[in-house]
Amino acid sequence: MANPALRLGHLEGLVPDFQNFLEAVKRPPPVHIRVNTLKTTAMALASHLASLGCVLKPEPFSELVFRVESSPVALGTTLAHALGHFYIQSASSAISALAMRASPLEKVLDMCAAPGSKTTFMAQMMENTGLIVANEPSHSRITSLNANLRRIGVANTIITCYSGQNFPKRMRFGKILVDAPCSGEGTWRGPDARPKESVENDRRRMTERQSGILAQALDILEEGGELVYSTCTYAPEENELILAPFLERGGLEVLPLGLDLPTREGLCEYKGIKLPEALKNAARLYPHYFDSEGFFVARLAKI
Repeated sequence: MANPALRLGHLEGLVPDFQNFLEAVKRPPPVHIRVNTLKTTAMALASHLASLGCVLKPEPFSELVFRVESSPVALGTTLAHALGHFYIQSASSAISALAMRASPLEKVLDMCAAPGSKTTFMAQMMENTGLIVANEPSHSRITSLNANLRRIGVANTIITCYSGQNFPKRMRFGKILVDAPCSGEGTWRGPDARPKESVENDRRRMTERQSGILAQALDILEEGGELVYSTCTYAPEENELILAPFLERGGLEVLPLGLDLPTREGLCEYKGIKLPEALKNAARLYPHYFDSEGFFVARLAKI
């Protein structure tokens, strides 16, 4: 498909500054890398990659995330990558990990972990202490998850393989990340984009799965704990409309992300349906404001 904008026309009226949005999705997203502080420093990595001819630009929201302006080599083939000194990760993906605010000695659950970009970032934040349970429902994706944990040097993480809806309730967690499986509209950028074919029944099954995973996660979240719900799609049906019923039951607060980003607020109304006002604290990442993949991120507190 040469022009992903042709598949995103239904978002007119939802996405602000829509024509600029369509122009943005025609372009491939920039490459970003994240420094792995378990093995090196931002200064050392930047210096090494500069010696290879790479031009990096630090991102203002994190000293560990760099935009690759140009590179004469494929970064995934470098020795520094093989040794785990950095991880190639979209800037938007890094945001949902940063929103977790994982700290040393905490007990964290990543409900849908593969291939490990967010799990490994949280392990860095936790300085390889505490515990991360990296759950991946797909057996076929556990190989890549395990390989990335080993490459980055993660030592505080165990892997489990349950469907999110059936994750065991015998342990409670202080922080949980639900980077939910979704329709992936936010990844449709550039001429190489390959949007999924979907029909209404597919969307219904997807939202049922998302709601089931979130319900299970909230059940095993400790009182006073925090949960980040994120997707790489723009669809309110997979974002605000998933969260709304849980917020309406009470006991949850939507916290601001606390990151200096050009985001747009979550929707408090959609197709004439009033949604909880608290959803304005959720963040929508659009590529014409934040040059990366489209994302939705909400930070919830169990009160």
